[in-house]
Amino acid sequence: MSKSPPYPALFLDRDGVINKEDGYIDSIARIQFTESIFDLCRFFKQKFYKIIIVTNQSGIGRGIISLDQYDSINSFILNKFEDENCAIDLILTASVDPTNKDSNPEEIFLRKPNPGMILKAKLELNLNLNESLLIGDNLIDMQAGKSAMIPRLYAVKTPPIHSDYFESFTDLESCLVRLKHVFHT
Repeated sequence: MSKSPPYPALFLDRDGVINKEDGYIDSIARIQFTESIFDLCRFFKQKFYKIIIVTNQSGIGRGIISLDQYDSINSFILNKFEDENCAIDLILTASVDPTNKDSNPEEIFLRKPNPGMILKAKLELNLNLNESLLIGDNLIDMQAGKSAMIPRLYAVKTPPIHSDYFESFTDLESCLVRLKHVFHT
């Protein structure tokens, strides 16, 4: 039986990209989806990209957010994307408290700016990282993507973050305009 060829992926940070940044989000009532997130994901689904959320959630490791709360938030997000015809293929979470000196090295490797979640997704979903892209809202997202050798990195942040190895936009809508130009074929 032959293995399917590797898939390209759209990696997304959660807080600040999928939903508006609002501290430690502990309930679905605090989720406010960003403008253009569903348009962006539908665009890449039509191009047969896997959509993967890679998110640091130290609030779990710090005891601020329970696993039940986090599971409820994930279910809400997954259902909303399904309803919007752009289902999420995988959510990976680094829940370790980075201030805990006794943290497991494997858990630390998952936490961005390390590339652990991206590399784990590659193995789980048979991904081609050379054809993939990552959208995040801060430098650690970009560093994780660069470490995983993802060639197309995009930051969405006001004010924009400037760098020579990724593009930066003030909002997801302007990033989507650029991506439609880059991925027009």
